[in-house]
Amino acid sequence: MSDSELTITDLDENAQQTALAEFAHFYIAHFKQNNLEILSQYRVDYSMNDINRYLFENRFFSPEELIAGVLKYKRPLFLNILKTVDMTFNANGSLKDNTWEGWYHQNYARIEQGI
Repeated sequence: MSDSELTITDLDENAQQTALAEFAHFYIAHFKQNNLEILSQYRVDYSMNDINRYLFENRFFSPEELIAGVLKYKRPLFLNILKTVDMTFNANGSLKDNTWEGWYHQNYARIEQGI
């Protein structure tokens, strides 16, 4: 399988952890800005609700504590979101040909244009 075809489930454990950590940083930043509507276009409501409840209940944690907590306690939910969004990854766990912020802005631009 070439790197261009790697999904979150194709990655080894270390690369998957890297992918999850990068996504968790993105997710938490947008959660704090109340700005996760792009993800709500996917069928991940249950996962997002559970993650958001954890983040809200622990809102006084430091960013590092939140990242560690969601990766420990909500890992399967983040995996579900990444499987559903269906992004491609490099073998090291980074997004293939994009960043999460770049992906977000591309999707936001499509909504503004009505695509």
